[in-house]
Amino acid sequence: MAQPVSPTARIAILADCDNISPEVLAYALDLVPKTACVVRRQAYGNDVTMTHQRWRDTINRLAFTPLHQFGTSKNASDIALALDAFEILLEERADTFYLLTSDADFSALCRKLRARGAVVFGIGEAKTPAVLSKACDAFAVFPPAAPANLAQPAVAPPAVPAPPQVPTEREVQMLNDAVAALAVEAPDGLVGFQPLGQRLRTDYGFSAKARHGSLARMLEHCPDLQVEQGDGFAMVRLKSGAHKPSSVTPIRPAIG
Repeated sequence: MAQPVSPTARIAILADCDNISPEVLAYALDLVPKTACVVRRQAYGNDVTMTHQRWRDTINRLAFTPLHQFGTSKNASDIALALDAFEILLEERADTFYLLTSDADFSALCRKLRARGAVVFGIGEAKTPAVLSKACDAFAVFPPAAPANLAQPAVAPPAVPAPPQVPTEREVQMLNDAVAALAVEAPDGLVGFQPLGQRLRTDYGFSAKARHGSLARMLEHCPDLQVEQGDGFAMVRLKSGAHKPSSVTPIRPAIG
């Protein structure tokens, strides 16, 4: 694809692992011009991301430097990445940045880097808001669209989704345990939907979306949990005195 990257560019690849899938890293490396020089490969993520086996394998295999931000908040990773990007630019170590993220919060960083003379090439997923893609010199979406001249496979009729199921007692307890564990690191006891969903997948191999349509729908059947608004997003907390010791044993499946 066309991208505003010089063949002799000095490139810093900075990956926001909390907001993309591991496959984006390999895709970004394939887009680097063969004669360019990659001076930095850095991957930023919180406890949920950086302890996931799939992420650990990808970061090691592609020789990225892991920059683990302790806790489950994604903001710590965002701040660390932004500070490093600006430091790299000011110290003239790189003139081109491959920013791997789907998070609109980085649009201000992109504008600031470009104002200082850097080239910013964004790479993210289809969920990326326009405010971020427009703030870059160019933006690539992963997975890439199939070439228009290739024959498209026949489209199967859409599957009729199964009706959502009421959570089992085990699933409710599993959700309570995950909220209780994450709330320990949250000063106000409020847990975001994203880290909660990641915790369920990582520790229990459980997907609320696949089983019940969405995490929000599952929470409707969990009397010990309370959904509130916090920082402009829906958050969940455990009601006072509701959590009891659980018999649900976490698993950490290795996902290849």
